[in-house]
Amino acid sequence: MSTVSLQEIAIDGRPASVHVGGQGDALLLVHGGWGGASMHWAPVWEQLAERARVIAPDLPGVGRTDTAGLGSLGAYARWLERLLDALGVSSAWCVGNSFGAAVVSCFATQRSARCKGLVFVNGTPMPSLPRFVGWLGARPLPRQMLRALMRKQACNPSTLGRAFSDPGRAPAGLREILEHANPPQLEALIDVLLQGGPSAPLGLNPLIVWGEADRLTGHTARDARKLHDALPGSQLTFIPATGHMPQVENPDAFVDAVLRFIEARSAAARPRGFGGQASAGA
Repeated sequence: MSTVSLQEIAIDGRPASVHVGGQGDALLLVHGGWGGASMHWAPVWEQLAERARVIAPDLPGVGRTDTAGLGSLGAYARWLERLLDALGVSSAWCVGNSFGAAVVSCFATQRSARCKGLVFVNGTPMPSLPRFVGWLGARPLPRQMLRALMRKQACNPSTLGRAFSDPGRAPAGLREILEHANPPQLEALIDVLLQGGPSAPLGLNPLIVWGEADRLTGHTARDARKLHDALPGSQLTFIPATGHMPQVENPDAFVDAVLRFIEARSAAARPRGFGGQASAGA
């Protein structure tokens, strides 16, 4: 019997969808730009729900395309805060795949008290951009050029061969999106990209989980090592024979990496008693 189920709630008066299940520390799973929570997290959320309270929302305009996108990473970070409020959650471990990594990085930067720890999955914080970039991107021709570039690099049928170690393991829903002439989430993603992100503090100390066979531009194993070097205190774990969605291609290895990180960080944060032993007090 499934422990993770879909809930329909309202956030700021707008409908929202979130998959919730399990008990324990809250584990916020934020999907990438290709589709929604189920596409990204269904292969792992039942295993994770055995040890944590899984919260996997469909981001407006990206995972849930019948609602408008929010326009910026800051707006998505505020939306996640409202989501946790609606679920009665004070803080959560935050995991983001691809675009979702930029979202949880912004959330941790702007709402640090509500983020227990970060996991980036084949994704990075989004760099800050000069304000004129957003203005320029609102013009028809530059936006058209950016749309064409995104389609070429990450949103067409040939993407599967670069994004997956075994393209046959790609979700069926993703295949449909990549074959679409103009995927509905593309415009929402462009809006966010043109705004850039806040400068992430160096003290985030995230776990970086990376599918070693990812060959998408900006998401190769070399890019993962550069991110690790740029974030002192971060941990880097490669999952062999997986690509841009390691949680889909090797769920067991992904779950093991995430839970080990959470358990280690949780143990380190527990009060210590005399003699270096964890305190037995309440």
